[in-house]
Amino acid sequence: MTVYRRQWREKRGNALQQMQSGILDERPLKERWSRECKPEAKRKKIKPIDESIPFEKTEIALVLSVHRRSCQLRLRSGKEIKAFYLAKSVSEQKVFPAVGDYASVGKNGSENFILGLEQRKSILSRPGPRTRENQILVQAANIDQVAIVMSLENPPFNFGFADRFLLAANFNNLPFILVLNKCDLMQKIPEEIQEFIKLADNTVLTSAVGATLCGCPYSTGIKELKKMLHNKVSVFSGQSGVGKSSLINLLVPGAEQNVSEVRKKDGKGRHTTVASSYLDLPCGGAVIDTPGIRALGIMDLTADELARCFPGFFENDFFDCKFKDCKHQSEPDCAVLRRIEEGVISEARYGSYLRILDGL
Repeated sequence: MTVYRRQWREKRGNALQQMQSGILDERPLKERWSRECKPEAKRKKIKPIDESIPFEKTEIALVLSVHRRSCQLRLRSGKEIKAFYLAKSVSEQKVFPAVGDYASVGKNGSENFILGLEQRKSILSRPGPRTRENQILVQAANIDQVAIVMSLENPPFNFGFADRFLLAANFNNLPFILVLNKCDLMQKIPEEIQEFIKLADNTVLTSAVGATLCGCPYSTGIKELKKMLHNKVSVFSGQSGVGKSSLINLLVPGAEQNVSEVRKKDGKGRHTTVASSYLDLPCGGAVIDTPGIRALGIMDLTADELARCFPGFFENDFFDCKFKDCKHQSEPDCAVLRRIEEGVISEARYGSYLRILDGL
């Protein structure tokens, strides 16, 4: 007990000295007192892998899922294996394995190791935790198109989520597919949603429940969706509760994705997909099922770029505001504000723009 108290006094003294010298003023508030004044939390240490071992054979394999310290991969022969990724290879390439990656795999004895990653043709990423050096987390790699599932009701259509995915698809030059699910819950599509439909490359109206019912007007939507996904690698994402997992179970027999109902308290969905996974389609192609991300970050985008390229604000994408640095808030002769007053741009889309702008 005496030793512990002496160590605590030394840490407190160091913190007081740094505070008096002004060093602490440059550090975040959480870092000031959690590290200097409190004993370090006990963390489970992972046994490091010997990275100097020789490898017998090297093959190229497809990453199907990513776990802690290991990945599930599929060789060209069709065999699935488990492989550990080396911290040395990750630090050298500064790239972490993601679903859809093609990795170089080496074997040593009975264990497989990821030695490196092939160059990616496209990615879909989101911001990582603030405590990590690498702020970008890749959700999927080497994809051909982006498909998001949105519901018209229960939960309601989220314009912020849809606009972020639309921007991410545009920046990566990827086709954007909008899947409107639960269409059986609403007789007419609201005008603001119809405005967003015009921005998508393709739109499909579906109902995971009505797909199994005879005479449902949306039962053909699943067939149309299968044609759009044929022979392509597609990211399949959506907020929790929109019915994404139910659609996956219809598209991929045997997938057995967990489903759950929307919370009655706040009308939001519950996370049932906890990690990205690569699922082969019977008709050819594959879908990368990603968790229900509540917010997809737009990396490397400035406020000026967002104001000039936000989808649906300008006719033929021609920026026609009076001032080049117009943010469409209170500037005079703003073309966007004028279109909002005329009813060409809905308040829902404008509110989505402002939320994304505030988050940059």
